[in-house]
Amino acid sequence: MKNWQITGFLAILILGFLLIGGCTSTAPTVTTSPPTTTSTAPTETTPVWTPTIITTIITPVIPTTLTTTIPASYTTNDINKHFVDIAFGPDYAFINKWPGDHVDIGISGNYNDADIILLNNFSKLFNSYSTTELAEVKEERKTANIVLIFLPESSLKNVNSDNSWKVSKNRETDKINFIYKTTEGVRKSETIYINSDLKGDTRTHWILRALLYELGFPGETGTYTNSIFYSDSETVTSLSKIDLKALELMYGKKISYGMTLTQVQQLLLIDNK
Repeated sequence: MKNWQITGFLAILILGFLLIGGCTSTAPTVTTSPPTTTSTAPTETTPVWTPTIITTIITPVIPTTLTTTIPASYTTNDINKHFVDIAFGPDYAFINKWPGDHVDIGISGNYNDADIILLNNFSKLFNSYSTTELAEVKEERKTANIVLIFLPESSLKNVNSDNSWKVSKNRETDKINFIYKTTEGVRKSETIYINSDLKGDTRTHWILRALLYELGFPGETGTYTNSIFYSDSETVTSLSKIDLKALELMYGKKISYGMTLTQVQQLLLIDNK
């Protein structure tokens, strides 16, 4: 009995100590840190301006074709051979330059103001290369050293009714350009009939060819395509550089009326190679 009592007393005593200890003991301090929050909001920063450098590479434009106008250059032999080609022809085997120091031009028929301007411009050009003066056309004249009469092609056929005139024709179309007569001996007056039906560059070309024929150039060239005497063209409307050189040679002091082809070739020392 006593042992049980003692045991119960001890149990009560131990329980008392435990209760007293629990009341007086200091509870452990628990430190709670605030939660770490990761912000997902964008961070605002001050933009830094960086200049944009633009590099432009300039590539020079090089034309694929360079067109350079170079004045034609002719040797003395070139000029002399061209002169022979156009100063002699099937009608004349001798030089038939106009004699004297002055030549009048007459005009009649179906001409127009442009024809007169053309003739007068040619006269000025001719006079700058010649010792013989070609007169200006001022009015209609049927009498002069050289008379140009403009008629329709149908009328030209009537002029040549007896076939005594020579005819310049287009080789392909058979159209008449002008008709003329070959005069032997020193000339005082010549008449040449021009087809007034011709138009544009063709008209200009054959007016000048007709006048040049009367001035002593009955021939042609197959060499220089820019020459007004080129055999395969009827649209060249001005004298080329080599044509002017030949004109200057004809109406200078070296060439005389009546000289033969052989005499001219010997005088000019022409090399036919």
